[in-house]
Amino acid sequence: MIEGLKPYVAFGVDPAGVARATYEFRCNDDEEAKRRAEDYLDAHEFIELWIDCRRIARLKRS
Repeated sequence: MIEGLKPYVAFGVDPAGVARATYEFRCNDDEEAKRRAEDYLDAHEFIELWIDCRRIARLKRS
């Protein structure tokens, strides 16, 4: 593990909340992870961002 980077998981979910894709990456903090997860909104209507068992955000394509 790279020192200081935290592991995040972004799930591409459908409107019912069923995960259709999983993206794992490392970031310095929650805000950086949110910005990175927004990139996946091109492929999915919703993205749920998690770290461990805590949901950070549910993002919706605009």
